[in-house]
Amino acid sequence: MNSLNEFVDYVWSFYGEHDDTLYPIAGLTKRDIVDAFNIYVERIEKGDIEYAHYSWGDGDSLDRERVRDIILESPKFEQVNRFTLQGV
Repeated sequence: MNSLNEFVDYVWSFYGEHDDTLYPIAGLTKRDIVDAFNIYVERIEKGDIEYAHYSWGDGDSLDRERVRDIILESPKFEQVNRFTLQGV
């Protein structure tokens, strides 16, 4: 990834509430993704023993999943079945 916007769009493509999403998170916004990204970067830089294995992978799927996990740490978010969003 060359920019934060690209990474946010990448995460959004998997978890945002839209017709093509694979794993929607109800109520998620791109701002929430940016906030989770910032927490992820803080954890990488802090280097606590709990997050010692964290490293930036240039926006790969592992980075995406870790940002998703940070988003889901908040009780206001819940991963939902994509068919629920489509009314199926």
